[in-house]
Amino acid sequence: MLVSHRKKFIYTKTAKTAGTSVESYFEQYCMPEGEWKEEHSRDMHVSDAGIIGFRGANKPKDIEWFHHMSAKKIKEQLGEDTWNSYLKFCVVRDPFDKAVSAFYHFKKARDENKDSVHVPLKVKIKKFFNPEPKFDSVSEEFEYWLSKGEMKVDRDKYVIDGEFCVDEVVRYEALHDGLRSICEKIGVEFDSSRLPEFKKGIRDDKVGLSEIYTPKSIEIISDLYAFELDRFGYKAPELA
Repeated sequence: MLVSHRKKFIYTKTAKTAGTSVESYFEQYCMPEGEWKEEHSRDMHVSDAGIIGFRGANKPKDIEWFHHMSAKKIKEQLGEDTWNSYLKFCVVRDPFDKAVSAFYHFKKARDENKDSVHVPLKVKIKKFFNPEPKFDSVSEEFEYWLSKGEMKVDRDKYVIDGEFCVDEVVRYEALHDGLRSICEKIGVEFDSSRLPEFKKGIRDDKVGLSEIYTPKSIEIISDLYAFELDRFGYKAPELA
């Protein structure tokens, strides 16, 4: 999450929407001029120029500002006057595409850590006696992953107490155009070459949504993201 007192904007960070890249792009307006350097992880920064939430692994307990804070919590900590007077924006993504991105992200983490010596013994024992089923296809594994409730909805980044709470929504599918529009509104020039591409390459882009989804997985995402499908007009993929 970001708050810029210099440019009077608030960015709420959704998941799997190039959030770290967007944070990195706009961080410079949340620090005193000349202090910013590109970093994948970031310690919490608070100054007269703005706020940058902690970004990284092992988030400290009771930290005041962190990257995936809810809009409600940001509003409470900033106060009504600042929240209401600043431009608030976030990035949204087609839920069907977002779920697949999240699946590949967590699948990579599981595959890398399943034999790690750092996995607690009790977890290894549990997995030994309760192994996950074998899958004949990515679509079967994806459906199983969804059925376990692994996909989390982060609607709290743009909804407070049931009400839509941000001023501008950038669509991930048109990220550069959306960010250019935000830059115009806060009075800065958009330079696409400065937008980093963190976490790129995890997903197998050769496998299309129509090959991954099944009627059951479409039903799960449609139920989870009914609000987003209605508000932003996203549609379920046609099955192969």
